[in-house]
Amino acid sequence: MAEPHEKRSEHQPMGQVRVGGSGQWVFCGLFLLMIFTVPVIQVLHERHQDEPIQELEVFSEPPSREGFEKYERALERNSVVAEAVRRQVQWAMLHGLNEGNEKCIAGYGGMLYYRPSVDAVLAPSFMDGPAQEGDPLPAIIAFRDSLAARGVRLILLIVPGKESVEPEGLAPSYPDEWGPPRNPGMTDFLNSLRAEGVELVDACEVLWAARGEDPVYLRQDTHWTPEGMGLVADVVAEQVGEGLAGDHHYDPQPVRVESHGDLYDMLDLPPYKSRLTEQTVTTQRVIDPATGNPLEPDTSSPIVLLGDSFTNVYSAGPMGWGDHGGLGEQLALRMRRPVDVIAKNDGGVNTARIALARRGDPLAEKAAVIWQFAERDLVVSRGDWEIIDIK
Repeated sequence: MAEPHEKRSEHQPMGQVRVGGSGQWVFCGLFLLMIFTVPVIQVLHERHQDEPIQELEVFSEPPSREGFEKYERALERNSVVAEAVRRQVQWAMLHGLNEGNEKCIAGYGGMLYYRPSVDAVLAPSFMDGPAQEGDPLPAIIAFRDSLAARGVRLILLIVPGKESVEPEGLAPSYPDEWGPPRNPGMTDFLNSLRAEGVELVDACEVLWAARGEDPVYLRQDTHWTPEGMGLVADVVAEQVGEGLAGDHHYDPQPVRVESHGDLYDMLDLPPYKSRLTEQTVTTQRVIDPATGNPLEPDTSSPIVLLGDSFTNVYSAGPMGWGDHGGLGEQLALRMRRPVDVIAKNDGGVNTARIALARRGDPLAEKAAVIWQFAERDLVVSRGDWEIIDIK
């Protein structure tokens, strides 16, 4: 009776691999080595950088589920091993499959697109459904009325994303006769603004009309090129009108700037492997010849510009595209007078208006407020638009 039992032991079921005792110890050893190596590398890195030991932060507060989850997320986010692996995987995905990540879409010809902005175009109409608190239209009209009560004009400047003006990086055969791809609610929204008498500049119309000439958006960045921004500044300055023009003379100083762009940074690629090269642009830094220094915003100006990163991109040096050459400076150059600027990255919906409202006498000597915001905020920030009364 022993023979059948012995035969069965000689043959393993299909697909099952039997590992001997020594093999099991090898696998266990490798597994334990991997578990212990990662935190050791992290601790050595933190000590080398003279940083606090993050692994010990779990003891900094009483135990709780929320605390452990927060601790785990922090470890994952700051792990040098995880960062190295993520970068290599992202590089392989980009160069092998032309895949981006949750923030960035890899298009054709090295073009990168901001995914939330593309999603906003593809989303259902933001004008559908019942009105709700935090909708953009009531907030805009209330802000206009608040300014009008003090005799101050409001000019809206709505800036589209790259996908609306240069869609060929996503769809090479996109026909021009279709017009710019935008969220289905944009037509109703713009018509509603005009019906309410709100002054506006639709930058999408301006930039779409300039297609076929110089690129109006940066290749690996969310924002417009200096040329695209200049086209819109021309229209805004004209709409503000000659009545607010000054008599100052400023000198534009061409400056060549090289940068990868914020979308490239969002990919978080290994710095030594990417085929995506830096882009070179020529910005126009605005110089005040009376002082010889770059022009600065002037809070006493009758014109105030509220904006976000589209206003800041060529003004704020840390954004990587130069300084003192952004939308505020370009308006000052065209209108021959300094401009008051309140621009907060990601702050076009509320933050810039709140900063204006918190001034001691926010509308003293003001004649016009130019409010620039990104078109995607009509969708992604719906429900967040605050009604802000300028006292």
